[in-house]
Amino acid sequence: MKRILLRALFMGAICSTSAQSSKNVEKGLLKVNAFIPGISYELGVGNTSTFNFDALLIPGGGTNFNEDPEFGLFYGFQAEYRYFTNFNRRLSKMKKIEGNSGNYIALNNQIYSGRPLIGDYYLNYSYNHIVAMTYGIQRTRSKGFYWNVSFGPGVFITESDLNTSLMLDLKLGWVVKKIR
Repeated sequence: MKRILLRALFMGAICSTSAQSSKNVEKGLLKVNAFIPGISYELGVGNTSTFNFDALLIPGGGTNFNEDPEFGLFYGFQAEYRYFTNFNRRLSKMKKIEGNSGNYIALNNQIYSGRPLIGDYYLNYSYNHIVAMTYGIQRTRSKGFYWNVSFGPGVFITESDLNTSLMLDLKLGWVVKKIR
């Protein structure tokens, strides 16, 4: 099922790139994330669609059975197909779409380790995988500061379990390089 969905998504992206002559999205955005440390690269693939790739360091913590605090720093990766829905409305209201400032719907695919790079806080599984349909808002300011919020229903997958979940993704950072 996942393969069929990913193939359909990939074919849709290819069709949208060949059908469009001019792009409203940036060809590429390299971003540094500050809230959850990491880097992002957003690649324009159509007039109003992008692929976004993230490599992140995710802090986590809790307490053990003795109520002693534990901390862990985990690594994670995210791949996301975004379709921006309000570029024409923003342009008609004389608002900027530079830096892919707009609202979008996305298919989000996130995986992160259950074993910490640093620390003694371990998650129950060696990996955690989330696939979700999200609605997001991204804004980029003139000095390069950006913020992004996305949320939506998804499926949480581990080595031995499959559950429904709600995904919430918050990002704050700076656009390092724009390719128009």
